[in-house]
Amino acid sequence: MKGFQKIFGQFQFVVISILTTAIIVWLAASLQLVPADPPVSQEQSPQPSAKPAAEPPPESPSPDRVKPASPLYDNLPSIPGTPPATVNTSPATPIASAPKNYYGHLPYAENDSSRLVSVGEFVRGTYRRTEYLDQEATAAFAQLIQAAANENLTLQPISGFRSVKDQSELFDQQVQKHGSQAAAAKFSAPPGFSEHHTGYAIDIGDRNQPDQDLKVAFEGTTAYRWLTTNASTYGFELSFPRNNAQGINFEPWHWRYVGTQRAAVQFASARSL
Repeated sequence: MKGFQKIFGQFQFVVISILTTAIIVWLAASLQLVPADPPVSQEQSPQPSAKPAAEPPPESPSPDRVKPASPLYDNLPSIPGTPPATVNTSPATPIASAPKNYYGHLPYAENDSSRLVSVGEFVRGTYRRTEYLDQEATAAFAQLIQAAANENLTLQPISGFRSVKDQSELFDQQVQKHGSQAAAAKFSAPPGFSEHHTGYAIDIGDRNQPDQDLKVAFEGTTAYRWLTTNASTYGFELSFPRNNAQGINFEPWHWRYVGTQRAAVQFASARSL
């Protein structure tokens, strides 16, 4: 009996040992942690792909300002009206140091660009360009245009403000056409000597009579006769009538605004001759 108890005790010990070992193994397997991935160095870190910078949209092309291909426009200034944002505001040749006149033309400085306001469009067929005058002259010209329209006249601006740079290009064209500065000055003012620099001078035409634009023949139009009678009511006067004191060719289309003190001062020298 004692032998059986001894054998049973040994067997019991073996079973308990096996069960204990199994439990330990099971617990170890259950609690085993999965090792984390090794850290990636900065050099090995994948970089997010950079999105390509969005390309700016293409700028809209500026409107075509080329003169119409017609001999009717050969006598028109080829310089388009310059928007105030791009006007050269540097003064023309200082009056103090400029000669008293240049082939009869008097010196003028450019108006301040901040004062320039659209006075309307010059239109011929499909061609059009915006013209500008000083804010005072613009308001007066609008009233003049409306008064003419009430009389069934279609007046329009041909050329208003011009910078010295624009005038230089226009005058160079006249020199090439007529052969000398003296000859060119009979048809166009040299740069720094144009009333158009002031923003108070404007060339006027009749939209329904394009063949008379910038020609002495404009004198024979109903539009000119109306201007000679009514323009002064709105502060405008003819700059270069026949036999004017400056000796400039007669220009029935060229008018200047003198209806305010600031405007009249611009032309004090010319008006005193």
